[in-house]
Amino acid sequence: MAEKLFDIPETKGQFQVKGVVSGTEKDKFFVDKLTKTRKPFRSVNFGVQFDKNATMYVGFNGMAQDNVWFSKSEKDSNGKKKTITKKIPWNDRFNFHVDGFRLIGVNVGVKKTTDETGKEVNDRKILSQFDACKEIADNLKDDESVFVKGNIEYSTYQKKHKTRFEPTQVSLCKPVDFEDKDFKSNADFQQVIVFTGIDKSKDAENKFVVSAKIVTYKTIEDAEFIIKDSKLANVFRKNLKPYQAIKVWGKIDVEQNTEQIVEDDIWGEKNEMTRVNAPVQRTLVITGADPKTIEKEVYTKDKIESAIAKINESKIAENDFGSNDESSSDDWGSTKGSKSEDEDDDEAWG
Repeated sequence: MAEKLFDIPETKGQFQVKGVVSGTEKDKFFVDKLTKTRKPFRSVNFGVQFDKNATMYVGFNGMAQDNVWFSKSEKDSNGKKKTITKKIPWNDRFNFHVDGFRLIGVNVGVKKTTDETGKEVNDRKILSQFDACKEIADNLKDDESVFVKGNIEYSTYQKKHKTRFEPTQVSLCKPVDFEDKDFKSNADFQQVIVFTGIDKSKDAENKFVVSAKIVTYKTIEDAEFIIKDSKLANVFRKNLKPYQAIKVWGKIDVEQNTEQIVEDDIWGEKNEMTRVNAPVQRTLVITGADPKTIEKEVYTKDKIESAIAKINESKIAENDFGSNDESSSDDWGSTKGSKSEDEDDDEAWG
């Protein structure tokens, strides 16, 4: 792991989505190759359609490592909960079985098995990211329904800001039926942001753009979020100052960039179809926030700017010498969604 350049806590984000799988027939669904340094590398990327006209893509990658880590929680002599970890050699990762210890990895349940009562259930496994890629590639199929949860990762590449949804759990779930009268879209997120401002959108009424900083392990990224509720936008404007942190939550919104097909020289009636242009626009729409989480001292402007300066200095050094890194109250809106009421595989695995 790269050395941390600054002493500011990460502002972490999570997502969850339930929907129908797509993209498993594409070449980029599963990649299995060697890196430039001849290390085994795997990745998976697939779509999850969570509404009639909305699909988001999730994915992660993993490499063969020197070691893996197992952990368990227990209470110390004072009754306080603590976490114990054990480092296990990579080649022994499938052979370590000590009561209470769990691999720190990805929860995967993408094929069915039969339990001791004869009931068909998901074959639950906790795997390294490298092994989880293969398990998903071998078993996940288009049109299956899945529940996926994980972390939101932010990065910048060639001056473009990127948001990636990296699963920590992929599980088969009850079939998702978009035609069911009781169907409700499930694509949610929560994120701690360092608020830097809010402005009215220039391209739509009752739409506001929240600008923010996201602190990752080794970078500080710019990010934008959307608010569609003018009342909530006013609460943000009146109660938050730049470089104050707050936990927000909301919906993942996917909009296709379409245009009307115009044909001047045609026979008969005009073509009413639309053309879908890439890329699809994906936005994080804030529907609520918790004022009790407002942090005024940790993420000051001076601390953020000092950290950014250190990051830029490190980038200059990397460009000069190269890098070995191969690695990615009610007025505050709606309450966070409750846990899924679907089968157990939709819940956290402890």
